[in-house]
Amino acid sequence: MSSDHETQHTTTYLGDPGDRSCGPGVSEVLDVVRKLESWEIPNCVTGARALVYYGAGRVAQDWEIAVPDELFHKAKALFTENPNYELLKPVMPQPRSLIHTHPLFKPKGVGFTFFLVPASEPYLGCDPAKCERSHNGIPYPKLEHFAQSLLDTQKYADLEDLVDGMDLDEAWGEANLDLDRVPIDYINRKNTLIRQSLPGLPGLMASLSTTPDARREWLRAVRGKRSRMVPKHPEEKYATRFRLKGSADPRSNQERQV
Repeated sequence: MSSDHETQHTTTYLGDPGDRSCGPGVSEVLDVVRKLESWEIPNCVTGARALVYYGAGRVAQDWEIAVPDELFHKAKALFTENPNYELLKPVMPQPRSLIHTHPLFKPKGVGFTFFLVPASEPYLGCDPAKCERSHNGIPYPKLEHFAQSLLDTQKYADLEDLVDGMDLDEAWGEANLDLDRVPIDYINRKNTLIRQSLPGLPGLMASLSTTPDARREWLRAVRGKRSRMVPKHPEEKYATRFRLKGSADPRSNQERQV
């Protein structure tokens, strides 16, 4: 079982022989985003791909696209009823997650996959006011909303990656995050849904803590930047394990496929 601070990886579909390679999948995810927008369904990319957007050194295969809970079934139908997409088998359960209950889609003949998830899974809003666009036009949650969601969903390894990707510090958290809130209604509902999704296996999956300390976890993440650098990243050259000293905001690099 993964600990709270262990990076979680989702092993998913590796493609079919003859699939067209699409690299990172920027064009393909934009096509999905535009389809959803044409149906007036707000959406944003979250999960590992959002961490990559914010400079984390993650290797991500699948894309994860969040839509409002009340529009989730409409969005799912958009792809299940489209003959150009196929619905893949569920993935293995992950700690503190319902990802195994959410649909994983693949365009036929293309080496590209994406999860469609309700916004309550990453616990963030995906309306345009809470999102920003990459230089390629892909919507991602704004930095402060994404960081708060990682605290609220207790994805502390992901939080460390975000901190290191953007070189965030204690003061940024105090200014932009609510470090005292405990989203207990969300936690209780999520734990109930996890148990219901795994009948007969109540002890298999780690549940979310009902007494989280967001301030403690934030301080742990930002104060741990140096310890996560050594020994591979010498302190005289690196600000974090993902950032050279004096390097620009990763979002400003127009050549990145995000």
